[in-house]
Amino acid sequence: MYLNINEKEQIQEEIKTLETKSSAELVAVITKYSSSYRFETLVFSLLISVFISIILLFADIDTIKFFQIQVLSFFALFFLTSSFKKILLTFLPKKYKYEKASINAKKEFYNLGIKDTKTKLGIMFYVSIEEKYVEIITDTGIKSKISDNYWQDIVNEFIKDVKNNQFSIGYKKAIKECSETLIKSFPIQDNDKNELSNEVIEL
Repeated sequence: MYLNINEKEQIQEEIKTLETKSSAELVAVITKYSSSYRFETLVFSLLISVFISIILLFADIDTIKFFQIQVLSFFALFFLTSSFKKILLTFLPKKYKYEKASINAKKEFYNLGIKDTKTKLGIMFYVSIEEKYVEIITDTGIKSKISDNYWQDIVNEFIKDVKNNQFSIGYKKAIKECSETLIKSFPIQDNDKNELSNEVIEL
């Protein structure tokens, strides 16, 4: 659990408050990692094992022991990086991690049904903790009046809070920041129905 009950309730209340004044449908999503990084783990373990093997070439050891060390080092590294992805992430470029997180964010936008609202006014606030990544994805109805560029400043501030492990503060600030714009652009309608849950989704 990345957020405690009180923090979730505060975020849900912010969403509820906004949705009583706007037709927009907000969804808060948070995950620890945006990828299993299995392929990256395999490649990383192989590269380090090869590096160790090169060093061992200069050591005075027999062939059997050389082979044993190769195998053991690979499996040890693979187990270590699989169990503790943080180790692997420190070696991956920021751009690469962001691309992986963005792909997963867009996938969840569809998987969670945010794309399926009748009004096409769904918005997802996506946080990937270990990648220190935030993305706000909007459906076509929102895009028709609010460009994607508008959300970038909100994302930039949100990322600062994520880096400080202040996830709930980041969500609440982001929601408050866009509330006036959403209320003005998409005021609540008499026939509005809440199609998406206000609960924070932890993946």
